[in-house]
Formats: sequence, structure tokens, C-alpha cells
Amino acid sequence: MELHRTSATPAEHNAVQTPEAPAPGLGVQRLAGPPGTRVLVLTGEADSDTAPVLARALDAALDEPPAPDVLVVDCSGLRFCACAGLNEFLRARLSAVRAEIRLALAALTPQVARLLDLTGTDTVFEILPEAPPVAAPKPPLAAPVPPSLSVPPQATAPTGTGMGAQAAALSAQAERQTGADRWDLSAAGAALARTTATQLGETVGPADVQEALPGIERLERLREALAVLTIGTAHTHGQLAWFLSSATVALTPVLRWRALIAEERQAFGTVVPTQEEFTDAENAVRHLRTALTHITARDQGLDPALPEAAAGDLQRPGR
Repeated sequence: MELHRTSATPAEHNAVQTPEAPAPGLGVQRLAGPPGTRVLVLTGEADSDTAPVLARALDAALDEPPAPDVLVVDCSGLRFCACAGLNEFLRARLSAVRAEIRLALAALTPQVARLLDLTGTDTVFEILPEAPPVAAPKPPLAAPVPPSLSVPPQATAPTGTGMGAQAAALSAQAERQTGADRWDLSAAGAALARTTATQLGETVGPADVQEALPGIERLERLREALAVLTIGTAHTHGQLAWFLSSATVALTPVLRWRALIAEERQAFGTVVPTQEEFTDAENAVRHLRTALTHITARDQGLDPALPEAAAGDLQRPGR
């Protein structure tokens, strides 16, 4: 949007100037960094309103030729990031892994850093303390970048599909809303939430129990968890339905998994998950069960804290 300056009256010149509030929205600028590196500079807010803008920018930065070796997202100007923005970062990370592109978040603001810490995604992303130097957009021929200025090498790519992180972000958002009395949960809805939480706990047990199971049974239980969420969505409306449907979407990668060895042409695009991916998906189910238990406890005026054993069920992928 173009802004035009209008002439001011003498009275306006003499008036005390008050600072303007930051304009809402999300600004995106794509710049060239060191050789093989593309830098995406974000300013403003990444929320549900601006998530489509962020999604398009990330997709373009990853897909447009020539494909970069590294995509760095400069978050130094990102004043606020909601769960919707975090979900776009997680989705882009998966796309980057498939395309064998390193994706890093750089220069996190305190709010963004706290969001990643609360949701456990600080271990999913590669995080840089600052963005790499970028070529100035003008003049067209930028000065060469000193060879010592480069993105630090990454020893190993982050593992996990991000389902656990997405479920954690979704759960945190739901618990904040219920804590602020922004949910209108009927008696039937509360009963459904309790039943769903119980059934999720029955499908996915503690980490040590799950890891002892064969892969085919772990997959069956995850598919049962998806069925529980889908059936719950079909029997309610409002915030609870939106939460359950979003939870189902977070777990949809499970639908592309298989536990049996097969020729690629016979597998319909399915893949055999790794142990880390199993753990990540199971953690997602545990996050959702915990959130539903907290929600119904608040609705009944009870202490939402769970027994230590339930919280201890969560395990980081790879451990």
C-alpha cells in the first residue's frame, strides 16, 4: 500500500507529535545473503490474519529457482508471533527437509523465543543469534561478502515431523483461551472433552510402554487416536470442534505412514516412520490429552494440574 504525505496546517506544525502505534500486518522482504543463502526478513506480526502472507513468502523463498542451500528467516523485526505463525514455520521446515534445504530462524525477539521455548520447538529449529549479512538491494551489484561471514554449519538436521510441537502450540492456545474464560463449553461439550481425553490416554500410553511395542502396533494406536479426534469433531461445535479438528490436522502425517515393507509402486506414497517420528506423534497425542484434561478441569472449577506421572509421559524424540 502506498502512503502519500499531505500538507500540514500551521496548527498541525505546532501540535505536539505523539508516536504512532505500529501498523498491523506482516512485512516481508527477501534478500540475498552469502553464496547459497537466501534471507527472508519479517517485520510486524505473524498471526491468523497474516499467516497466508507468511505461508506464501516461505513457499516462494524455498521454491523459486535457483533453490538456496540455506534459508534464513530474520525475525529481528517480528514483534509478535501467534500459533498460526509458528505452524507456518513448522510447515516450511518440513518442506525444507524434503528439499534438502537448511532452514534457520535468526535474531529471535523475546516473544518469539518464549513461544518456541513454551512449545518445545526451540529444539526443532536451527536458531541463529543473528541473521547473516545481506546484499543491499541497491546498487544491483553488491559488494562481495567476506569469506569469514557465513552461516554456521549445522552438524545434524533437526529430527521429528513437528507434530508434537504443533500440538503443544495448539494446546497452549486453547488453555490460554479457557483460562481467560473465552470458551463457551456446554455440559455436553465438557463431557465429550473428558471422554476424548480418556480415549486418547488409552490409545497412547507412557513413553516406556509405547517404545516397547512393535511398530505396527504403535501405528495402529496412533490411527486410533486420529479416529477419536475425528469422531469427537463430528459430535460437537464451536471452540471444542475447532480445537479437535485442528488437532486432527496436526496428526495427519500419520495417515501417510505404514509399518510393512513394500515396493514403492505398491505403497501409494506411504513411508515407514522412524522411531523419532513415532515418539514425536505420540508426544502430540499426549499434549492434546493434557490440554483436554486441563480444559475440563477448569470448566468444573478444579485444579487443572495433572499428576506428575502424566506430565512425565512426554519424551523428546530421539531419547
